[in-house]
Amino acid sequence: MFLKKMLARTVALFFLIFVLSVALLFFLNKEIHKPLEFFEEDIVLEVNKGANSEQIFQLLKKYNIVHSRLKYNFLIFVKGSEYLPKYGQYLIPKNSSLNSILDIFNSGKSIEYKITIPEGLTTKKIIEIVSKNEILKGSINNEFAKNEGYFLPETYFFSLGYSRNSLLERMKKELIDIIDFEWNKRDNSLPYKSKYEALVIASLIESEASLDQERSLIASVFVNRIRKNMRLQSDPTVKYGLEKLHKLKIKTIKKSHLKIDHPWNTYTRNGLPVTPICNPGKSSIIAALNPLNSDYLYFVADKKGGHFFAKNLREHNKNINYLKRNTLSKLNDNSSIFFSDNDLPLSKPKDN
Repeated sequence: MFLKKMLARTVALFFLIFVLSVALLFFLNKEIHKPLEFFEEDIVLEVNKGANSEQIFQLLKKYNIVHSRLKYNFLIFVKGSEYLPKYGQYLIPKNSSLNSILDIFNSGKSIEYKITIPEGLTTKKIIEIVSKNEILKGSINNEFAKNEGYFLPETYFFSLGYSRNSLLERMKKELIDIIDFEWNKRDNSLPYKSKYEALVIASLIESEASLDQERSLIASVFVNRIRKNMRLQSDPTVKYGLEKLHKLKIKTIKKSHLKIDHPWNTYTRNGLPVTPICNPGKSSIIAALNPLNSDYLYFVADKKGGHFFAKNLREHNKNINYLKRNTLSKLNDNSSIFFSDNDLPLSKPKDN
């Protein structure tokens, strides 16, 4: 009789423990999935590199997201060994549950930052922009400064901890990938001896063009001039060299500037500049390797964003005179507007 009573009490005790355990598990499960009300708006939380379970608990406790170690430990137990919080900054939506917050940490989908590099900047300017970004980490390798023209202007996204060198390497790879792709499907009759020469021409197109629809046409002018052994006579090459070598700040190219010889001056020297003069965008690279078929040898800016194109010097000078009569009456004859964009009207470029 006594044994039966002891057995009954033991069964009852185990049943009570089972019921309480189930109730506790049900309660904890409900708690970890319940929307939290500790913050009224979205917040940003930063998970340190290599953070462990205890450090995550202290982070959540700091922001009043969790106080009960029991609930937290239960959730960690449920998630098991696969739970591994990733380094980064995370946007936590208001009314998130404890479970969803840990899922966000585990996903690695941290906040992305962006940096935009405009087309046509020199490498020096790009390095300045990257250096001043407060989110990117680390110093910049000095070797990057030697890579004029090799960084693709674009908007780039990155996460916390991304290095400046990694971004510049990525920009360089993006440009090389584009020029490799376009080079491999180019017309073999193009007068470029290498991808580098195509890149140099792309930088000239970027510096000359304002309208996307004119890039391939401007490219055709440079290609036609190369084929005829004519000097390229591109104003931006003059400006680039003077600013690089003489540290000048030139807003307007004047007739006197065109006569100052340097390795980038395409008025005084045959062939291409010794390096690109800026970092061209994708459209200019495509234009350089896919020029339109034209007979144009000259172009002059109409100062409205576009250009007038000409097949010979007579037509070109006619365009210049038209601009003088209709839009340039208030400017003096020494203004670079009369001599910009392959338009030096003093003498016909000689074929070599």
